[in-house]
Amino acid sequence: MRSPSALLLALALGACANSDAPRDPDTASRLRVASTAESQGQMDVALSMYGAAAARDPNNPEVQARFAGALMRSGNMRQAEQVLAAAVERSPNARPLMVTLGRLRLRNGAAGEALGLFDRVLASEPRNVDALDGRGVALDLMGRHPEAQEAYRRAQAVDPDRISVANNLGLSLLLDGRPDEARAVLEPLARRSDAPQRVTANYGISLAATGDVAAARNVLGEEGGDVRALGESFRTNRQVIEVTPGDGRS
Repeated sequence: MRSPSALLLALALGACANSDAPRDPDTASRLRVASTAESQGQMDVALSMYGAAAARDPNNPEVQARFAGALMRSGNMRQAEQVLAAAVERSPNARPLMVTLGRLRLRNGAAGEALGLFDRVLASEPRNVDALDGRGVALDLMGRHPEAQEAYRRAQAVDPDRISVANNLGLSLLLDGRPDEARAVLEPLARRSDAPQRVTANYGISLAATGDVAAARNVLGEEGGDVRALGESFRTNRQVIEVTPGDGRS
């Protein structure tokens, strides 16, 4: 069985949202193709196009962050680190780079360093949803669940429809030993047509944690393992889930 720190990144961590459009039309076109290819599971094509966009626009922090994020999602952490290091050297205070670097630090187990990066972003942009979400994940990994929940709720106040933030809030409540509240957050989320598998998994865990083992087994299926033991682990607030990298998609 995986641990609250393994489940946390497996089911919580999302990538940076990329809202700033690049000015170069060729770069923008490459990014559109890359995003479409990635959504269709064609990661080699996606990385090629992200890399071409990054090479064409080396001084655009948003483009560099998107390339690094894609490398992280593909598991290529070393190259992502290299891309980010070069980009940060050129633009040391760029918020997209700090957020992406913070997420890389989370995946490497350096939650304290990640928290510092997210807080730097929030010092100049307190309503940055990606930084608030990342701050919450870092605090959850450090066992500071009430503070994490505050960060997620601040993010929700800015973007109430962001599914990754609500998912992370539900998981944080589970880790905090508050399964009834977690279930209340996750149940409507799991019914959304755009809910990813990690949301369904968290909802199933919340069912088990509130004692509805049959419903949890129905939701989790073969993936649920020992559903009763899983639910009990959250009811007693035992840290039983290890942290593994998630897909990094918001």
